[in-house]
Amino acid sequence: MTVGRWLACLVLFPSVIEAQPTEPSRAAPTSVRKVLRDCALTVWGCANRAGHSNDSEYEQIIQRARSQLVFSHTAPGVDLSKTVTELLDATKLTSNPREAWVTLAVIYAEQGNCTDGYSLFESLLATTEHPATGTDQLTPPTVELLWKDRQTLRLGLSLCHSLRGEHERAATQYRRMILHDGPSQRLLYRLADTLLADGHPDEAVPLYRQACLELPPVQPQVLVARSCAGLLVALDRSYRQRPTRLLSQLRRYDLGLRFLKMTDFVPAADRDYSRALLLSPSCEREALLRQYLHATPPSVPQAYRRRAEEHLMENQAKVPGCTSQTEPPLTRADGVAPPPPAPLVVPKPPL
Repeated sequence: MTVGRWLACLVLFPSVIEAQPTEPSRAAPTSVRKVLRDCALTVWGCANRAGHSNDSEYEQIIQRARSQLVFSHTAPGVDLSKTVTELLDATKLTSNPREAWVTLAVIYAEQGNCTDGYSLFESLLATTEHPATGTDQLTPPTVELLWKDRQTLRLGLSLCHSLRGEHERAATQYRRMILHDGPSQRLLYRLADTLLADGHPDEAVPLYRQACLELPPVQPQVLVARSCAGLLVALDRSYRQRPTRLLSQLRRYDLGLRFLKMTDFVPAADRDYSRALLLSPSCEREALLRQYLHATPPSVPQAYRRRAEEHLMENQAKVPGCTSQTEPPLTRADGVAPPPPAPLVVPKPPL
């Protein structure tokens, strides 16, 4: 090899060394770390590993459920079954599902779902009976609750007592809440509902009147209409004349009669009776009255049934020919209301 070729090799050798690619084994860990870091920063989070909970997904479920609750206040009757299912699933995503159980209980209370919610209300409120006074007092809570959530659960528990026929117990709880939290449309008409169901329409009238015509309206305004509907029923059952602005107040705050989709009527058949009183004589009014008489439980005062029968006879005199074989009979042979639908079975909360 000549001297010139040796010199050419020495010049080219360093450039060949610099052109060699870097080792791929060093780049791989950097790429993997970047992927893990990016997925952790996303709103969905990374896939769960064994023994770890997905807090991001849990928080999203709670936020969606709370948003649905707010929407249901202005849109009674909205279907929250999907939200309930998501909350039940959320209790399995974390080792501390307290917020999921509280939100689920609030939904049950708003829906008047005593079958699934009663034991949950009691567990979260942790009420005990004071041995000296015999009154219910809150023990030091094992679960911290927001004031609004606590009041909602108390309302739900009291509604369950009223639906079970424990009207005096429910009335005592409502009065205690009014003294502690102050009067509101919901508290006043719930107490009035209980008194009315217990056969005391004269005591219920001033409470309904205060909620419908005297208290300033607050959101959701459908509660004003619900109070006015209760006043309409109580005045009718006590054979008293309704105020001239009662119906205008009801329709002013609920032109679409959304209150009829609410689930806290005591008993539930009073929804049909309220609707019937808002109608002029017609076949629809007769059908609602017949449905009310068919669905009322035996615990309803007989005076209320007689009043409904009076309206039915008056409607038949003004609009004859409405009765058909497809309409329910006035009473069942056994005197018992139709059975409710089968309840949804849910697991017990680990409280």
